Amino acid sequence: MKSKSVHEPTAEVMSAAEVWEDAQQLADVLRQNLWKTEPLVKLPIPLSVFLSLLDTFGREELIKLRQHVEARLSVLSTSGSGLT
Repeated sequence: MKSKSVHEPTAEVMSAAEVWEDAQQLADVLRQNLWKTEPLVKLPIPLSVFLSLLDTFGREELIKLRQHVEARLSVLSTSGSGLT
């Protein structure tokens, strides 16, 4: 195995269990932050208000909305709901 240098040679090397624990803690923090940054939409609202809100959405929000709508339409079209 090739010998390598480390950035902080006096630092204590973590065990595999410690690395795993740190990774799990980081994953928990990232999951918590995901919910904090998730855009919120409070419904029920009139459809006209929702449609007006679409004008304020950015590209990423519109792409997510389109994907969700397409998936929903796919489910409805295969369930025999009569949607065309």
